[in-house]
Amino acid sequence: MLTIFISKVAKTTLRVLIYPYIPDLNKDGLKSLRHYIKKRFEEKYRHITVQVDGDPNLTDPYKLDNLRTYLGSGASAYDLAEVDTILLGELVRSNLIQPDPNPDVPVNDTSFLRSAVDAVRYNGHQYGIPTLVCANFLAEITSLKGTQDAVNLIGSFRGSWSLSGHYLNAFINKYGAYAIDEGVLSNPSEQRDILLNVKHFSDSCVRKNGNNPCIDNTYKDNTDAQINDVIASKRSSFLAYAEVIGQALFTDAGLVIQSVRAPPFGGAGHLQMYTDALVANRNTYGAKKDAIKKFITFYTSINFRFEYAYCGDMDFKCIRYVLPATSGFYSLEKVEQNCLYSQLRDVFMTSGTAGPNHEIYYKKDYLDASVSKELKYPPLSLRGEI
Repeated sequence: MLTIFISKVAKTTLRVLIYPYIPDLNKDGLKSLRHYIKKRFEEKYRHITVQVDGDPNLTDPYKLDNLRTYLGSGASAYDLAEVDTILLGELVRSNLIQPDPNPDVPVNDTSFLRSAVDAVRYNGHQYGIPTLVCANFLAEITSLKGTQDAVNLIGSFRGSWSLSGHYLNAFINKYGAYAIDEGVLSNPSEQRDILLNVKHFSDSCVRKNGNNPCIDNTYKDNTDAQINDVIASKRSSFLAYAEVIGQALFTDAGLVIQSVRAPPFGGAGHLQMYTDALVANRNTYGAKKDAIKKFITFYTSINFRFEYAYCGDMDFKCIRYVLPATSGFYSLEKVEQNCLYSQLRDVFMTSGTAGPNHEIYYKKDYLDASVSKELKYPPLSLRGEI
């Protein structure tokens, strides 16, 4: 009698938190994307079950206390989290993340964008695998439905990360990221040339009635208001992240992108790039190393980056216009032939540079308040008034 023993491989359960602040084009809290990531990964690795979270209405990865929970050892912890590397130094110093989480994915400027490679390095070590990059671009747009006069500028200089980001972008634009020191972060009043460049650019937003919606409450943390004004204007210059420019195109197919360039902050043309990256929880890495490495390989692959950007999870055609950090994405035929992607690529490939990946968390609010005071911006409690 022949006895057959079937060995059952125990399943590994992996918990992953994706970056939640991308356009929610399906208006479902990124549920369709999270389900799609799970489905595609588990099709490839049947011995691993993955839980994918990242509802933009429930997750805030910009609060360090939250990240300590997400990358801690409790029941709410994740094995992998996709985070903005502007906080990388704080995560390293808190001893939360594993260095070099997947040696099988070489993080170099052959596989990834140069700015993204720089962004995941801290004190000479690599602490994450880049997934997305982001920057503020200036898009010249005409609207076929536009009935209002052309406007010089639409965009926000106030709100979450806006003013501190523009200040640093203006500094990097002129001097490069490596010139940022404690004085730049602690004494913006001494950076008169940078402040004047920021003010000159934001002043171009003043309307005929004297109001400036870029520096009051009008556009503050409100991309819908900005997009509505882009659609209503016959011609406009739209200062926004790539995915927000894409969101405008999704909202109204009658918009035509005439050109895209780096914001004119009066410098040498360096463009501050932000980077999101997968980081591995130091507490669970040892026990789940194999599954973590497999997810990183899957998630950062050229094929999946394309599915992510081109809405593979949707039942209708769309493009998210996120900027994958995987270099090979931009050599794909569909991407090369896409008008907006090709213009964005030409800008950041030429001038993109990594911004700071530490200290900004503690300086952001101070920079916002200090730069606002120096530029005599109005209190945000005065909605729409200058």
